[in-house]
Amino acid sequence: MLTLYDDETSSEGYTVRTLLEILGLEYQSIALETYRPGDGEVPREPLTVAVRDSPAGEPGPVVHGTEACLFYLCRRYDSDSRLTGGTDAHRSARIFDWVFFAHRLADSLAAARRYEAFGDPILFNGQGQDVEAARAQGHRLLELLDRHLWFAEEGGHDFIVGNLSLADIACFGDVALAEEGGVDRQDYPAIRRWCDRVKRVPHYPLMPGIYPTGAPALS
Repeated sequence: MLTLYDDETSSEGYTVRTLLEILGLEYQSIALETYRPGDGEVPREPLTVAVRDSPAGEPGPVVHGTEACLFYLCRRYDSDSRLTGGTDAHRSARIFDWVFFAHRLADSLAAARRYEAFGDPILFNGQGQDVEAARAQGHRLLELLDRHLWFAEEGGHDFIVGNLSLADIACFGDVALAEEGGVDRQDYPAIRRWCDRVKRVPHYPLMPGIYPTGAPALS
């Protein structure tokens, strides 16, 4: 049984929950605050999400952090590697590049959101950061993503790297919730269209603050 330790209000937990749902995996969700590392487990601080994999009820490995959870679940359960590029090494590299781009979104957009919603301090590389600096960095990243998505649309692609992939799953939550951190998405039309396409993906889960599009679902 897979156990997800997360905070239901966090974009990090939402990202991992989304992957679990897309892969059709059964799991139990437990509040992150109840998680206690076992012997030899050294989670990265601050810990935002963790997954314990206990096949047949036996003690199993624990994976800490958003990117590590995403990579582990894809490697373990995405049997045809459809979300990570399959046998196409170049596409896989591009997908992983965008997953690491999503980490920068977390340091800016998600940090601003947590500051506004919960009063959490903004930290970058262990140092305090001003919320306006986080928002400015968020805008710079949204400009990059919007430009990329515009060219992707021109090439006939709906998602970040061709078909829906781990790149979209990793980036979507923080982008969709950006306005809760005071970052307006109005000036990013390609991003707004991409968000609508992601929300139309069958069985793509949403969370509070992310609202369904009124358009019909993609087949």
